[in-house]
Amino acid sequence: MSRNFCEELEAIMIRSLPLTGLLSGSLGPSSSSVAALSTTPALHKNKAGKFKTTVGKTQLLTYEMAQKPHHIGVRKSWLTWHSHNLEGFRQSQPLMVAQDEIVRRFIRGFFPQNLVVSGNELVLKRRGNVLYVAGFLQYSNRLDIRRIYWMFGFAEEFLSQLLKQPVKLELAFVESEKDCAYNFI
Repeated sequence: MSRNFCEELEAIMIRSLPLTGLLSGSLGPSSSSVAALSTTPALHKNKAGKFKTTVGKTQLLTYEMAQKPHHIGVRKSWLTWHSHNLEGFRQSQPLMVAQDEIVRRFIRGFFPQNLVVSGNELVLKRRGNVLYVAGFLQYSNRLDIRRIYWMFGFAEEFLSQLLKQPVKLELAFVESEKDCAYNFI
């Protein structure tokens, strides 16, 4: 609201108030029944998608997390390209959201000790009929290479059978979460 509009509104409210009890100086029941309108200026502040700084700069930010919300279509556009808003896909959109949530929960449950940044950095990409799951996992000394390959193969096969479409895992292993850090705040 503009300042002039607020001032005009207050002037109208003051003119329309019953002033009989206020002018006489009495604080009786007539003065307590006066209604007033309080206005404050609007605070146009966008806080969504921004992270607060910590005292010791201990919070890890990945590249995607470090981008401001207004840069989503510019710097993060490769994550937002999709064709699900076309006419033929509108009816299957709730199914896609449910499938994405199933895949995310399965990966978080199947690799619980290996997830980096609590599994928030999993990217699901659909190319044609194939669903690609990309992200980072933290390498642990307990896993040997045979077990890792078995887990990847099992996860791909299980998700492919469950979703009835090919699923490919593009998960890379890093030594620690700090390797994925873009910045600390």
